[in-house]
Amino acid sequence: MSDGPSLIRDLEALEQEALEATADATDPDDLEAVRIRFLGRKDGRISGVLRGLGGLDHTERPAVGAAANRVKGVVSAALDARAASLAAESGPDSALDLSLPGRRAWAGGKHPITLVLDEIWEVFRSMGFTRARGPEAETEWYNFEALNTPLDHPAADEQDTLYLEDSVLLRSHTSPVQIRTLQNHAPPVRILAPGWVYRRDTYDATHTPAFMQVEGLVVDEGVDFVDFKATLAEFARRFWGPGTRIRLRPSFFPFTEPSAEVDVKRVITLPDGSTRETDWLEIMGAGMVDPAVLDAAGVDSERYTGFAFGMGPARIAMLKYGVTDLRTFFENDMRFLAQFAPGGEA
Repeated sequence: MSDGPSLIRDLEALEQEALEATADATDPDDLEAVRIRFLGRKDGRISGVLRGLGGLDHTERPAVGAAANRVKGVVSAALDARAASLAAESGPDSALDLSLPGRRAWAGGKHPITLVLDEIWEVFRSMGFTRARGPEAETEWYNFEALNTPLDHPAADEQDTLYLEDSVLLRSHTSPVQIRTLQNHAPPVRILAPGWVYRRDTYDATHTPAFMQVEGLVVDEGVDFVDFKATLAEFARRFWGPGTRIRLRPSFFPFTEPSAEVDVKRVITLPDGSTRETDWLEIMGAGMVDPAVLDAAGVDSERYTGFAFGMGPARIAMLKYGVTDLRTFFENDMRFLAQFAPGGEA
């Protein structure tokens, strides 16, 4: 059986041997082998010496334990220092795994609906329109009554409109901007009013409870249906391409008379270079401004006439980019949105 002094001598000998082996290690693998040989819990030589502590007299154990801890500390420090030295000798790029694919930095960009909204604005700006805005929290009068919509109309029902309090609501369309503009600016008026609107719609592939809308209004002396159709046809050609045609289908809106749904038929280029026309696609509702709306805004309906139109940029973006589910625009999926960033693959 070993006694205390002999175990301490064994530990000192192992210390010297371990330090020499550490200094001779030429790479991280050699150094790890030294660590296991001397400090390994199962087969480490220093650990083996410590297992002899159980056979010592209790008076000798403290001295041997202290010596063992000192040796382990010295050897561990030497191993760490040699590891740092080897890393420095191999250069700053040694830790790089050049087999990994590179990662490009994220590039920010405009949202696809914003891109479409900007494009719509540029077309109408070039035709003499100015931008107008209005509050998103509106009164019943501006949102309904001034637009020839009585409060018993289904659109004013609480099942469709988001009411706040005291007859204040979140606007369900941007048409109130028409009334506010006509109250503050005498004709001629030619405005485009983009903004958020809110409805009690179910969030699904074709509806969202909050969405962007673009309202257009032209009021002047002598504005007729020919001006109305020519303006929208010119917008369609500039936005969708020179071969685009429009179709007006009779419809009903309380604030326009006559009213129409506007469809477009586009010419698209196929991968083989040939072209074909699409089916008719609805893009907006429009019509001649009802005289009652002009009267509500304080405009002489005997002297002035006009037309108005409204469209949803998100619906336009769906057609433009071939997106089939409206929710795709609002899920913040970077794989989708990155296509529209600079250098993307939209």
